[in-house]
Amino acid sequence: MTVPQHSQAFRVRRFWNWFPMGLTYALLYMARYNLTVAKTSLGERITKEDFGYIFGAGTLVYAISFLFNGPLVDRLGGRKGILAAAFGSALANLAIGFFVYSMTTGHFQHITFWLSVLYAVNMYFQSFGAVSIVKVNAHWFHVGERGGFSGIFGTMISSGIFLAFTVNGWLLDGANAIWPGGGNQWIVFAGPALLLLVFGIVEIALLRDKPSETGHLDFDTGDASSGESDAPVPTAVLLKRILTNPVIMTVAGIEFCTGVLRNGIMHWFPIYAKEVWILPKDHVLMMGAWTNLPLLGASFAFGTVTALIASRARGKIKGWLVVTASLVVLVPFFQGGWGGLLFIAGVVGGNLAGWLSDLLFQSRRGPVAGGLYALLGILAIGMWLTLAPPTNIVAVADPKSGLQPGDEVLEIAGKPIKGWADVTPAVACVQPACQDSVWNAKTCMCTGEKPTGKVTALAPTISARIHRGGVDQAIQLRDPSPIQRAGDKRILKDQPQLPMSALWLGLMVFLVSLSVIGVHGVLSGTATMDFGGKQGAGTAVGVIDGFVYLGTALQSVALGWLTTRSWTYWPLFLFPFGVIGFLLCLRIWHAKPSGRGAH
Repeated sequence: MTVPQHSQAFRVRRFWNWFPMGLTYALLYMARYNLTVAKTSLGERITKEDFGYIFGAGTLVYAISFLFNGPLVDRLGGRKGILAAAFGSALANLAIGFFVYSMTTGHFQHITFWLSVLYAVNMYFQSFGAVSIVKVNAHWFHVGERGGFSGIFGTMISSGIFLAFTVNGWLLDGANAIWPGGGNQWIVFAGPALLLLVFGIVEIALLRDKPSETGHLDFDTGDASSGESDAPVPTAVLLKRILTNPVIMTVAGIEFCTGVLRNGIMHWFPIYAKEVWILPKDHVLMMGAWTNLPLLGASFAFGTVTALIASRARGKIKGWLVVTASLVVLVPFFQGGWGGLLFIAGVVGGNLAGWLSDLLFQSRRGPVAGGLYALLGILAIGMWLTLAPPTNIVAVADPKSGLQPGDEVLEIAGKPIKGWADVTPAVACVQPACQDSVWNAKTCMCTGEKPTGKVTALAPTISARIHRGGVDQAIQLRDPSPIQRAGDKRILKDQPQLPMSALWLGLMVFLVSLSVIGVHGVLSGTATMDFGGKQGAGTAVGVIDGFVYLGTALQSVALGWLTTRSWTYWPLFLFPFGVIGFLLCLRIWHAKPSGRGAH
């Protein structure tokens, strides 16, 4: 396979084509997974089951929309598709932000239904994103270059996840500092919306579908469309070509499993870390803390200098210098909490998978995907072994609570305590004074509305029995939320002792994220171009990403229901999809595209 040698002018123009589009795609992720950040902040105003239904409704619409939007983008072009994604998602997020603001001020009911509808609208427009980016780049990258593009695709996804989890968190913290008192979750929808509007305008100026539209020559990309004319192919013909292609449909099955595993980790781990472990906000597995600024400056300075040296180097030395610069620049992101860890995992996984598929397997994507899926199955077992359900012993005490480090909590409000999983519901179910609402003993929350009036706390303390200093004793805990509004839920800020370090499960989910983003980049980002060809790339990625989000919808509803009953089911639910994905990878182990004009 002969890879064309492009001029420097072509490479520069190609960069200005894909780079802003990549940033727009990253912002779409920021405007997609902001729902998780909002749910984590809102707590029980959106329960885990509610979150599962809302996210599941959106991802189901996203999956189905691909069947229409994939062929549509193949006919209209990726430029129009990415503009529809940017502007449509921006408007939908503004609407969600307005609704969330109204919800937190008590002006809306039927929260789950309306959020499901608005999020589904957002996800419809989001579905134009992936098909458009693959459609455009199918004209700009040869098959032999697309393993590298897999790395680019993985990096774009990773930067979007960082924006979604970490930068949205910064926006929320900033809003809370400016407008204290809570109710600022709207900012995580309004912020990404405004950025998408800006980048939509940038794309109007810079993005073009083909090299010939920028004054450069189009070329044979060596994919499944090689040797065919560029005349539009009827939608029915495209769909038949894609849906009867055994490789593409096998990839679709693998990516269904990817949807389950990727989102089964990405969304549920931060909820687990906050709800079960009660990790502090600045923990490395939560939001992190960018406290080591000298490390940040030194890493970026060293990376920049190394990259400049690499630009003048040749051969293997250049490759090693580029890798070194990239890894050094990634180091500070370990301070960035869950979003930073996902960013590192995606950059490393996406680039490693693409590089290995081109270098070791002659642009075959199956072996790399298969190896990563084998690892995913093992890691799911590792997750189950490292869940570390917390004990009933206090590790870090809130100075105001009345507990001390080392206290063993035996009973709260008359309810026996065996582990910290018993502490949370026992504390929540102590009846508070409900402001503008009424107490619901079944859900242990204030719900509904009642006329505004003077509210007096029922009691400022909560009774408890603990074991301290070798002696059982009764104490009174300070009530952290004696007066609550509808949707509030009382929790203790004390942190429980874990049977093993949280970093063990953190390592498992980090490696799962690395592997699954690597698979997604090399299959959805690259194999779709290879086997769909320039003419069918949009339809191919539409079908495959549709399966990704069918898997996402399945895990969203299933894990929302299962984790409400026991978090033990979480990794057990994920494990079979690792095995199925690996077995499907064996079916495409030797698959490579062969166009009519390919040699």
